[in-house]
Amino acid sequence: MRVISLNTWGGRALHPLMHFFRQRAYDTDIFCLQEIFDADQKALEERHPDEHVRGDIFKKISNELKDFEGSFAYFDDNPLRQSLAIFVRRTLPIKEIGDLIVYRPEKPIETGSSIISARKIQYVTIDVAGQLCHVVNFHGLWNGKLKNDSSERIDQSNNVKKFLAKKDGQKILCGDFNLNPDTESLGILEQGMKNLVKEYKIKSTRTPLYRHYNDVDGSHFADYCLTSPDVTVKHFEVLPDIVSDHAALYLEF
Repeated sequence: MRVISLNTWGGRALHPLMHFFRQRAYDTDIFCLQEIFDADQKALEERHPDEHVRGDIFKKISNELKDFEGSFAYFDDNPLRQSLAIFVRRTLPIKEIGDLIVYRPEKPIETGSSIISARKIQYVTIDVAGQLCHVVNFHGLWNGKLKNDSSERIDQSNNVKKFLAKKDGQKILCGDFNLNPDTESLGILEQGMKNLVKEYKIKSTRTPLYRHYNDVDGSHFADYCLTSPDVTVKHFEVLPDIVSDHAALYLEF
């Protein structure tokens, strides 16, 4: 089984991003994607002027991944909102696809480049040789305070952990956590899980498109992949493709 996790940057690097999906569709079983929109472009541009995000990014990816079942984690109260998407190869025995909110701010901000919004996890449960495997897609809170601990982020991590604790079988949690490696918030998620970014001594999960890429004092971590001990990891790497300000994570298990 092969999983790719990628923050798509809202489709800002559209041409190389579509080429990436075209290439990777042949050797990937599940895509876990963050910063996805399925919204009217004009309305999106009014809300996020000069951000160059694509309201049709979910549809465009769906057109490239025709052999995959695509699911977008809509927010019922605001269909314009940035969210998550999972694409699963149609030949896989899918048991369940769902999502739930793990954080909701008191005062959401969703204009311009500031997006302090409700956060979800999205998951797919598949049957792997008679055993359930839960692949969970996560885009953690951005609160304008770098990627350090906050009470909101700790609450969010606890909510994700509670969800995982209810699931029997193999568990994979991946995505853009928006957390530094040494935070308590990440430590909560790591409990009973293997952090592959740490185990494989990954140096960065960002690409040269990241605005702070050349800042030696800045954080070069945002994306992670955690696995339960019963997941046999065959291969893990940060892919070299420059299709976003985030690098894609590749897991074979």
